[in-house]
Amino acid sequence: MPLRAQVTLIGTVTDSVSHRPLAGTLVQIMRDSSRDTRSAHSDSLGVFRFDSLQAGSYIIGFFDPVLDTLGIELTPKRIMVGPKTPTRVDLGIPSPKTITASLCPAAAGRDSSGLLLGHVRDAESGLPRAGNVTVSWMELSIGQGGIHRNRQQYPTKTDAMGWYALCGVPSDLDVTVSARADSLESGVVEVRVPAGGILIRDFLVSRADSTVAIFADSSADSVRTPVATLRRGHARVTGVVRNDKRQPVTNAEVSVPGTGVEQRTGETGEFSLGGLPSGTQTLDVRAIGFEPKRIIVDLTPAHLTTIDVALDRHVQTLDVTTIYGNRSRSIAEFERRLRAGWGHILTPADIAKRNALNVSDLFRTIPGVRVAPTRGFGSAVLLRGGCRPTVYLNGMRMNDDAATTIDELASPSEITAVEVYNTASRPAEFWGNNCGSVVLWAGMLPR
Repeated sequence: MPLRAQVTLIGTVTDSVSHRPLAGTLVQIMRDSSRDTRSAHSDSLGVFRFDSLQAGSYIIGFFDPVLDTLGIELTPKRIMVGPKTPTRVDLGIPSPKTITASLCPAAAGRDSSGLLLGHVRDAESGLPRAGNVTVSWMELSIGQGGIHRNRQQYPTKTDAMGWYALCGVPSDLDVTVSARADSLESGVVEVRVPAGGILIRDFLVSRADSTVAIFADSSADSVRTPVATLRRGHARVTGVVRNDKRQPVTNAEVSVPGTGVEQRTGETGEFSLGGLPSGTQTLDVRAIGFEPKRIIVDLTPAHLTTIDVALDRHVQTLDVTTIYGNRSRSIAEFERRLRAGWGHILTPADIAKRNALNVSDLFRTIPGVRVAPTRGFGSAVLLRGGCRPTVYLNGMRMNDDAATTIDELASPSEITAVEVYNTASRPAEFWGNNCGSVVLWAGMLPR
């Protein structure tokens, strides 16, 4: 009786989302006639191999954790194996376009947006937790009264296994994302989703071991009202801040927003932050002469997180440009207030030197002003005594809580001048509560 021909089948498994081979993936093949199943694992290059196969019809498929993350199921392939048929078959995760069309039918074909997905997990146990994931960003709108900045915020619920998918996330700007599951929550992090693509981001959530309240005195009745509640815990993160030449950066400010925990690096560039809440958090690193950097870190109470930070983008300081033209009444009034010296004023040249990441950073060196951390990346601007000042933007009075959300009013690159006045020194046109006034000029000359 003649021996049946033995065939070797090889192939690769590829992740079309990250454009890399899938290593350690379980590949299974089953022959139709016998229902016998054979298994193999892909190597570091994504290559798998089956030897001594008999000719016939087979079904082949693969299993990988990334499929669960993407929330998709793949139909196994039917192939013919024999001496006269190809002995190679390639498998892979579909392209981002195909996945987006499956999960987000309404957003399919929109190249200007992307898909954000992943799981929400408990920071201590690693188990999935059902909850909510919220994404938000600022949009500019043009309407009556000029240009306005509006906060867009979209929450989505996870399934029972903590999986979520956010469709139609804008791809031309950084968006902030946070997760919550009952009393557990993550920090607020910044991500950027590729245009027409997919970003996979898991969130670890935890319960804060303790909280610290930041208070502001109400100017109306001197009642202390909380500005924000900062979260604390038992997680730690350490590391070294270096420049683009791998040299340590001295006096870099390292912090975790929303916790009030910060430290400056010494001569070795090292830092060590303790008392942090577990979960997905942001490490904020700033140093004079460098572009600030924000890094997402996953903190757990059982493990010390260590990370090296590279400040590799130098900030170029440009010469002040003088524009000559007809002097207007608005410029003359601004210069009059500047010469009078009643308050504290930042000119365009002063602002250019500060390398601010947020508008609140412009106030950090102004006498009598306190910048207090709030939830997420924002900060509150408080005047002497911890009171909240009245805020004006381009001559228009903002709402009473604007001092605690001042970073949402504009970006630092839009600010052309800043004026700070206490109750005794402020001009009549910037009148307000019994605390004082903060005046911002954005995208225009002071008037």
